[in-house]
Formats: sequence, structure tokens, C-alpha cells
Amino acid sequence: MGVKLHFLSFFREFFIYHHRSLEFRAKIFAAILLVKSKICDNDFDELNEIASEIYANDEKRKEVLILTVKEYIKKVYEYKNFDIDMLLKEIDDELKLHHRFVKKIDFSHLRRLMSDDENEAILQQRVYEFLVNEVKIYS
Repeated sequence: MGVKLHFLSFFREFFIYHHRSLEFRAKIFAAILLVKSKICDNDFDELNEIASEIYANDEKRKEVLILTVKEYIKKVYEYKNFDIDMLLKEIDDELKLHHRFVKKIDFSHLRRLMSDDENEAILQQRVYEFLVNEVKIYS
């Protein structure tokens, strides 16, 4: 990814239209991926396909979404005071403030990111069920 894309990502709140909804989507995807023991390139390939479906006519927005997901994953791995629970709390808080974000959760996209490994799938299922419950509460 080029310097311009990193610049857009870093200053997305100024340069990306509706950056909050993009960040919300990134948190959703990061949450479902973070409970895996190892996130592999195939996961990001699938995420790239999903992002292409969401932002079919906006390549920059698609790339910023993927970069933002990676930023959240990196943030959880690098900072002890930010973990998956904090990320899920942020998702809940954003849904409380912006009920319209419920429409940004596409469960068919999340299912495509589910692991084949039984133990990982159980953890991902818990995150998935949390999101289903959030949709029920805030719809």
C-alpha cells in the first residue's frame, strides 16, 4: 500500500466520507478475526473480497477499510490495555450512540471469516452471537 493510502488512513476522519461507519465495520471484522489463534493471509484475502463487495466502486475506501482492520488487530496485539473485550465494548458503545450502524453488520460476511478449526470457531461463534444480540437490542 502506498504512502497516499497510509496518509488517508491516518487522517481518515478528515478525508474519508462517513469515516465512522468505515471504522465501525473495521471493528466488526477485527473482532471476528482476533479470536483466531493465527490470522493468515487467506483471512485477509477473504476480507479483501468482502471489502470489494461493500465498496465495489471505491477502491480507496476498500483499501482504507482493510488497513483499518489491520490497525485494530495490531493495536490489540501491541497494547496490553486494549483487548478484544475493549473492542467489543467500543462496538456496543457505538451501537448505543448510532443505532443505524446495526445495518452495517452483514452476518453473511462474518460467516465467511469463520475458522474451520473447532476451537477457533467456538470463540468466533461467541463474538458472532454477541453481535446478533446487539442487533436485536438496537434494531
